[in-house]
Amino acid sequence: MKVLIVDDSKTARIMCKRVLPASLQQDLVEASGGEEALSVCRSQPIEVMFLDLTMPEVDGYQVLETLKNEGRQSPRVIVMSADIQPEAKDRIKKLGAVGFLPKPANPSAVEQVLREQGML
Repeated sequence: MKVLIVDDSKTARIMCKRVLPASLQQDLVEASGGEEALSVCRSQPIEVMFLDLTMPEVDGYQVLETLKNEGRQSPRVIVMSADIQPEAKDRIKKLGAVGFLPKPANPSAVEQVLREQGML
């Protein structure tokens, strides 16, 4: 399964990799921003994306909106964000995200969301 981790913080991307199950660590791609994430999604088949919301230039909401507007069925997007407000969670669901994890995520929470989505 090809996985894309999107966060403007290199440290956050490293932390995300560490909490992924071993089965998802085989084919990882990273993007340091929303525009780069969209470019990756347009150029290769990404099955699951772990997406930060707060990024400069193109944020996570804009990435979700663009993917939705382009009619992309994949990747399945799991948002990982420190913004845990109910409004944020509602908005990302409306934009097509399949899961939400508060930062910093832990391995059991990641595994639970992946199982709920049939990805494990």
